[in-house]
Amino acid sequence: MSEAELLNFLAAALSIASQDRLYAWAAALGAATIVVCVLGELDGPVRLPAEHDHDHGAGAPVQYFTPPAKPASPSPVIAEASPHVPTASPEIVAAVAPIAAVPVTAMPALVPVSNLRPIASVVLSRPVVSAAPSAERFVPEMPGDFPDPPYPRWARQQGVQGRLLVLVDVAASGAPSSVAVRESSGHPSLDQHAIDWLRHQWTWAPGVPRRFLVPLIFELQ
Repeated sequence: MSEAELLNFLAAALSIASQDRLYAWAAALGAATIVVCVLGELDGPVRLPAEHDHDHGAGAPVQYFTPPAKPASPSPVIAEASPHVPTASPEIVAAVAPIAAVPVTAMPALVPVSNLRPIASVVLSRPVVSAAPSAERFVPEMPGDFPDPPYPRWARQQGVQGRLLVLVDVAASGAPSSVAVRESSGHPSLDQHAIDWLRHQWTWAPGVPRRFLVPLIFELQ
């Protein structure tokens, strides 16, 4: 290799080395700048270098920049809801018609009492019922068979006494058709004993239907 080629080779090598060092310094400087900016943002205000700050010596004035405070967000204002007062619709008000006056009809005059005519009384016809024959007082002398009723044993043992009046309807054949107590003795059992005796033991002479009042006396001797 000649001397000229050797010089050219050395110059090229120095040039490459200088470029590599320049790139390295530029990269380091950029990284440092980024770190300084991040630290300044986190710890405090960012220092702005004054114009030609690098020309001043020690004790040169330093300016600081304080980021503006964020404006407080206004609190939302809640509007109070006013009560809704319903208002009558003009169409509805217009549709309501006034109430028509009802005509009053005069009442007819009352008829005086003197002009009223009485209503003819209505007579209801009733079927004529033949009246029952009046009751005759019974006497033992009448034609027929009239044995005296016996004194009941139980009444004699209990000392029961009494007087009663019996109404007897006699048929045309002379046999009793109906027997009923008109006046009681005060002892229903004694009354029933007298009714049964007259219905089955007494007979009258045949003839027209008749009615008799028969007095009976039950007394202990």
